[in-house]
Amino acid sequence: MGKRAVMAMTEAEVRALSLSQLNQQIAWMEYRANSVGSSSLRKSALRQLTWLEEQREKLHGVRAPDHKRF
Repeated sequence: MGKRAVMAMTEAEVRALSLSQLNQQIAWMEYRANSVGSSSLRKSALRQLTWLEEQREKLHGVRAPDHKRF
């Protein structure tokens, strides 16, 4: 079986990612936030997405968009 992709859940895990890998995780979270049917799963995905974008801004200087989600 193939290896399952792992999402970064801690600051240490995010620091270990390249900018490209972090962008891939952000893109996956955007897809997940827009495609899940359950409101609780959507909210969870949006929180994770927001956190990943904040980490990207902090580590790589890429400004996090203001989504006005919450």
